[in-house]
Order: sequence, then structure tokens, then C-alpha cells
Amino acid sequence: MAENGPVVSKSKDFFITFNGKDEGWATWIAAALETAGYTTTIQIWDFRPGDNFMAEMDHALATCQRTLGVLSPNYLASLFTRAEWTAAYRQTLLGGKRRFIPVRVAACDVAPLLGPLVYVDLVGVEENEARDRLLAGVADSVSRSPRDPRFPGASDR
Repeated sequence: MAENGPVVSKSKDFFITFNGKDEGWATWIAAALETAGYTTTIQIWDFRPGDNFMAEMDHALATCQRTLGVLSPNYLASLFTRAEWTAAYRQTLLGGKRRFIPVRVAACDVAPLLGPLVYVDLVGVEENEARDRLLAGVADSVSRSPRDPRFPGASDR
């Protein structure tokens, strides 16, 4: 035990960055992740009145393993969220594996720098499918099940 109390790991699995207009999606994503056993940091739940907003964002970006960006036209148009996703994406470019994971919640054209990234697509799907896609998208490995594809050279006589 440390002099000021027990030592607690401040690292969480995901920091969720979003535009305020997409708060419903952001909190649904955080709840789905936490129900599945992940830990999250999300402004609406974790930043307190009187906190230094920029310092809290910086801390979340530095201490969370990955950042999820809730992609929508609102998110992509915001200067504040641009600062958040570019900082997270920079961590990926510097060698961090999948440090920024985009989650598309509304039809939108992704920014040119985000274009090459595969995103989790939740647009137009029911809740159970959205949850499955989200959890598969953040998993460390891809779940593959062998299929029995039809031989492409067979004739249809």
C-alpha cells in the first residue's frame, strides 16, 4: 500500500471521444463495452465539474490503451474532436497497435487521413447486431469460422 492509499492502475481499455450531439451513441458504446468486461473513460461519466477539461482529455489519451472515435458528421466537423482523434491516430502511426478505432454511427464521409482505417460500422443495424459488431471490432483477434465455399470452377449444368 502506498503512503496515500492503495496503488490503483489508472490505465483503462478505451477512451471514447465523441461530439456532444452524439452523446447517446457514446454512452451506449461505453455501456456495451463495460457490460462485456472492458473499462472505459468517457467525458460525460468521468469528468467532474471544476476539472480542467483539456488536462482530463490529455490524461485519458495518455492512459487509455485505445481510443474509440464515434464517427458522425458532427464528430468530423468539430475542431475539438479533430484534436482528439489526431492525437490518438498519431499514437498508432508511432507504432501503437490499433490505438485509434473509428466507430461509425451515422452516414458520413471520413476525413482523408481516416479513410484508410477500417471502422466498426453501426449504421442501419439493430441493437444486437450493433453490439456484436462493436465487440468484434475491439477484440484483439478476428473470430474466423471456416466455411464450405462452393468450388468456383464448378459448372452449373
